[in-house]
Amino acid sequence: MTQTRRTRRVDRFPRALAQGSLALAFGLLMAARPTMAQLPDLSTVAPDLQTPAVVDEAPAPGKRVRGVLSAWAGTEVHHALYLPTDWTPQGRFPVIVEYAGNGPYSNAYGDVSTGKVEGSSLGYGITAGKGFLWLCLPYVDSVNRRNQTQWWGDVEATVGYCKEAVRRVCEEWGGDPGAVILCGFSRGAIACSYIGLHDDEIARLWRGMIAYSHFDG
Repeated sequence: MTQTRRTRRVDRFPRALAQGSLALAFGLLMAARPTMAQLPDLSTVAPDLQTPAVVDEAPAPGKRVRGVLSAWAGTEVHHALYLPTDWTPQGRFPVIVEYAGNGPYSNAYGDVSTGKVEGSSLGYGITAGKGFLWLCLPYVDSVNRRNQTQWWGDVEATVGYCKEAVRRVCEEWGGDPGAVILCGFSRGAIACSYIGLHDDEIARLWRGMIAYSHFDG
């Protein structure tokens, strides 16, 4: 009995010490945190990048253009392709593929999500417009034959569009099929797994994913 009591005391000591250390660390962290008055309003900070607008022109370095797969010609279903400023016809470039968040959405802070391929910016922010092809893909509304701005639309059509678009961009614009990254914000973050891992064929496209917000959901 004596040995049992002694063991229990030894077990309690490190746990109490750890709890005390955590409480001390938390207290120091809270004391050092900036007040709300010290934090800058992000809307007052000038952006260091300006996402290019989507234009109806032929692809060219530094331009972001509207594109459509031949199977959806004559419909409103479309994607957006950006060629980096250092693009050359002889080059081989990694590809960053992006899915948009839900839209239309806005809040009191001035944050906006349109839900459209044109409103996506994450891939441009990651690459600064250099070194990567940037492809923004639609969620396909196959009934109304247009892009879906909220949730998934026709999942099979969305997945099929993705597979074909990535293949075409790699073949026609020098994308490296062995260096394709999937990214997305909000709905787009969830799409990294819901669309990007829908089946074995599409899952094999990616060498990595950058999911911003809600990925765990």
